[in-house]
Amino acid sequence: MIFTIADDDQDLARALADHLMVEIQAAWAHARPLRIALAGGSTPRSLYEELGRRAGTLPWQGLEIFFSDERAVDPEDAASNYRLAHLPWLSKAPPGALIHRIPGELGAQAAADAYDDLLRRAAAGGRALDIVLLGFGPDGHIASLFPGAMLATTRIAEAVPATANRVARVTLTLPALTAARRRIVLAQGAAKAQALRASLAPGAETPLAQLIAKAPVEFWLDRAAGQALCANTAP
Repeated sequence: MIFTIADDDQDLARALADHLMVEIQAAWAHARPLRIALAGGSTPRSLYEELGRRAGTLPWQGLEIFFSDERAVDPEDAASNYRLAHLPWLSKAPPGALIHRIPGELGAQAAADAYDDLLRRAAAGGRALDIVLLGFGPDGHIASLFPGAMLATTRIAEAVPATANRVARVTLTLPALTAARRRIVLAQGAAKAQALRASLAPGAETPLAQLIAKAPVEFWLDRAAGQALCANTAP
């Protein structure tokens, strides 16, 4: 595990935006777009705002965008993960930019089937996703993989049924996250530090713990989320 800790939310956004800009520039130089799956939820909002401020200097030809999860809603819905990234950032992309949103308006199962097919065709040349950005919930969920979910599957994208507390969703599966070249978990605030510590404890069975057991994970945290966590985590 690798930990990058910034002073606050804004510093975290700037640091990760700097890092991604370097990766995108390198991909552009090699004529091979960086394939990145964006996170949803409130955590990456500052990152997308920061990337939006840099949209005019971003080499869009070096970038291909996917999403790690989405709610089964229209793209204009306030709950849409696509909308979260589109308003401050993706709306500034030039015509022809490679942006593949999850069609949540089709309903969870149809959207999952369509996205699974898209990702399989994208990977047909042997290329998986380069980077997957993942938010982290206080209940231990990543993407829309919630504690207690069945994580064994051969699919790349899967429907997540609605419950009393959340709408139906589409998510990248654990095998898809494992197959990516890099996995970056974003977290902010002291409450997330407690949840992360629980997921990293011996015997933890959260989706994040199961992901860590299968592949390296990078953590980009603000100081509130990272300080206590790293003080109690073995290197």
